[in-house]
Amino acid sequence: MVECRVWMMAADEAPEDREGGILDGLLAPLRLPERALRALELAAEQLGPMRSELVRVREAVVPLPKLIERVRKQTESVPRLLPVVKRISEQAEPLEEMLPALTHLESSLGKRLDSLHEVVASMEGDESHLNKTVEALGEEMAAMHKTLLSLQEDVKSVTDRLPDASKGPIEKARDVLTGGGE
Repeated sequence: MVECRVWMMAADEAPEDREGGILDGLLAPLRLPERALRALELAAEQLGPMRSELVRVREAVVPLPKLIERVRKQTESVPRLLPVVKRISEQAEPLEEMLPALTHLESSLGKRLDSLHEVVASMEGDESHLNKTVEALGEEMAAMHKTLLSLQEDVKSVTDRLPDASKGPIEKARDVLTGGGE
């Protein structure tokens, strides 16, 4: 807002009441144009920012007709879409009734998955235990195999020392006791 202040003496104010006295009163009509010029200069200074603001607003308003046309075209298609939207909402109504059942099914499946997870974890523990047991059994079988090999060698050694089967029992006993027949 432009504010213009022009100093003028009031009609009831005497020129002596002012600071300059009578001379100021006499020169007041001459000062009026000078003050008016200063007020106009001040107004012109304030018009610069207003002019740039108007230019900015004008530039912002230029694309509005195109935008309004696009919005109008888009809103024209809305009445054509209303039957489609109505049909889709009608088709979705049975789905709405299925939501509680689906929620229950989801909850049930979640519980089953949790229990299966527990079973799998338990089986993994059992598998680990079985692996350790099989490993221990393998070690025991290896030890038994060594023992059997040792026994086989002992049996062979003993059978090699037995007397000849073609001899009679007394001869066999004598050969065993004396170490003879070799």
